[in-house]
Parts: sequence; C-alpha cells; structure tokens
Amino acid sequence: MNDNACTIILNLINMAVRMMPIFVCLEPKHRNRENIAAVSAYLWVIMVSLQSLFHISPQVFFVFHGIFSCLFFLVLLIFFKGGLLEKAFLYISAWLFGVLSTSLNEFAVWLLLHRVSLTYGQISVVVSLISAAGFCLFVRYWLKDTVQRLFAQLSKRSCSLLLTYPSVSLLILSIGTNTIFSPRSLAARGTWDILFFLALCAMILVLYVMILGNTLGIMCRRKTEEELQFARQLIGKQREHYNQTLDYIEQVRIIKHDFRHHIHALQNMGREEQQKYLKNLKEELDRTADMVFCQNQAVNGLLQEYAARAGQGRIDFEARMDLSAHVPVDDLTLCIVIGNLLENAFEACRRIETERFVRIQARWLEDHLMMMVENSYDGQIRQSGGKILSSKKDGGLGILSIRRILNHPGDEFDMDYDGATFTVMVKIADRMIR
Repeated sequence: MNDNACTIILNLINMAVRMMPIFVCLEPKHRNRENIAAVSAYLWVIMVSLQSLFHISPQVFFVFHGIFSCLFFLVLLIFFKGGLLEKAFLYISAWLFGVLSTSLNEFAVWLLLHRVSLTYGQISVVVSLISAAGFCLFVRYWLKDTVQRLFAQLSKRSCSLLLTYPSVSLLILSIGTNTIFSPRSLAARGTWDILFFLALCAMILVLYVMILGNTLGIMCRRKTEEELQFARQLIGKQREHYNQTLDYIEQVRIIKHDFRHHIHALQNMGREEQQKYLKNLKEELDRTADMVFCQNQAVNGLLQEYAARAGQGRIDFEARMDLSAHVPVDDLTLCIVIGNLLENAFEACRRIETERFVRIQARWLEDHLMMMVENSYDGQIRQSGGKILSSKKDGGLGILSIRRILNHPGDEFDMDYDGATFTVMVKIADRMIR
C-alpha cells in the first residue's frame, strides 16, 4: 500500500470519525440516513480530491476545510431531528474528537516509526483504524445515551454552558495542532514537549467524560429527589383519602344493614311522613354514592380530592373510571400518573376565566390500561424542537415524572390539542406480565 492510498484511507477514516457522533446520536427527519451520509461523504471526497489534484496549499485547504464544515453543519440542521443546542454540541464534539484522534495518531506513529517494519502511511492507517473503532464504541454505548438524556432534561441555559467546554477545548487543540505541534514540527520537538501535549489531549478527553457524567449524575439525583418528595406527598394524600373512602364505604354498609329497619319504619307511617322520610333517605344515599368514582380505593381517594378542588375552583369535573379493586398496575404508579395529569389539567384551567372543565376516563383493556384526560386551556402552547414545554415554574416536573414511570414495554404517552381542548392519552401496560 503506497503513500497515496494511505492518504486516501486516512482521509476516509477521519471523515468517519467526524461524522460518527452525528449519525449515531441523532435521528434523521425523513429516515434517509444513507443518503445524508452519502451527501456528506461526497462533500468530503470533493474537498480532499481538490487538494490532491491541484496541490492546494495548506492555507487554501484550510479555507476549503472551513467551507466543508459550514456545509456539513447546514446538512445537520436541515436533515436531522433535535434542538439547535444538541446539534451544535454534537457537531463541536465530533470535530473535537477528530482533532484528538489525529493528534493521538501522530504521537503513536512517532513512537512506532522506527520500531516496526512499516512505512509512515501504513502505521498511520493501522493506528487510525484502532482509534476509530474505540471511538465508535465510545459514541455508541456511552455518548449517545448521555447526550440524549442531558439535552432532554436540561434547560437552555445549562445546555449553553455545557457547550462551552468542547468549544474551548477544540480551539486550544486546533491552535496547538496547526502551530507548535503540527506533524511537520513534531519531529523537531523534544520528548517532554510531546509528552506534555499528549497529556493535554488525554486530560481534555478525561474532563469531557467527567463533565458530562457528573452533570448527568447531578441532574438524575436532583430529579430523583424531587420525584421522591412528590411521591411522598402523594402517598400521604393517598393514605388520607384512603381512610376517608373507608369511612364512606362503612356508611354505605350501615345504610344497607339498616335498610330493613327503614322498610319497617315506613310501614308504620302516614303517606306524608313516608314521602318526607324517603326524600331524606334518598339525599343521604346520593351523597354517599357520589363519593365513589371507582373500586380502586387509592385512585378513588385521589379523585375525591380533585373533585373537592374542582368545586372550590368552579371547574366542571367528570371522572369515568372503569377500574376494579385489583388492576395489574400498582397503586403508586396509578396515583403518580393520575395525580400529575390532573394537576396539570387544573393548572391550565386556573389560567382561564371562561368555561373550565376537566374530564378523565380510564378503562382496562385486556393487557393494558387506557387513560384520557381532557381539559380546557388558554390556547397558548410553548414548543421547542417539536416538544411541548410546560408553562410551570418547575419546568414540567409532572410530565417528567410520568415519562419516567412509563418505562415498561408497551407504555405510551401522547399529547394533542386544538384551540380549546388539551388532550393527554396514556397507555399503561400490565405490570404483572412475566
């Protein structure tokens, strides 16, 4: 394998390294990943071919490199899903890893050049293939999941701050690799200088992993603490409503037990007294019956609380819950999902002065629970990157709690809206299936 072939292969490997984070971590908008990759590869091949055929100077080639970078970022913006900050972070990270890979490869070649029976180009190809394979594993099994989780939950300000580290690191490495530690000047440098720059590259890579990992860890702990606090409050209310429900059930049991006594009393009354007695008895039965929304006591207690709040807030509340006492979904999951959905619905109703309504329906179908919540709202929807954003100060902790708990195969969560009604559909799979 001659030097020209080695140069072409190295350029292809370098292109793959720079494109890998984009194509692995982001989803294309129209599922034409292969076409997008082909267009990006063509741009790179054209740039490299122009340099080889016309013997373009490094200064001019640097301009071509900048043009390619802009075109590739344009492809990224147009054809891939995701927010702008996430795309920018992956784009800068891709070029950072490309520069890191090139620098580390030069060091490896410098160490092996006079110790193995291979040419400079051949050693570069072998080392580049090994580093590219390691980088592919890093991106696929760590970077992809980390970036998706971070940019799905962090605020725009936090994402912007996170973007500064790869940007500054890329600037430092680009200056170093194009001046003091360029391949041409590398051989003239002393061993300690080379080791220093190698340590700098390693430190940048380690800090990159540590910053992302620690940020994700802090965020997960904070969200977990908030969700646990919310769950404790919800469980406390659930216990309270559970006891209330038991009292209502006991009242119904007493009425049924005393029903024969009522019949006996009616038999010994006059017609006018019978009508008055029956009216009072009917009012008492209606009052106790209205307290029962479903047979699941935990959910019933929660719905009683929101029914009381609806009356206080002039909200038309309707609950049609076809739930048995023992659905194959734990009470905590049911209460967290229902509590968060109703809390968001009531919050939306409080922002309007016109017709206020909240309707919740639930039914168990074979192996899953279907739930729908409809509510009136002000018609204002905040979106970012195709996602609906919460207008609450906590940034939509309730929605995050629901998405976090709906993590079983078969679970679904979807939102829809028109000018007057906001609708949430939830599917909860059977938790008892093994």
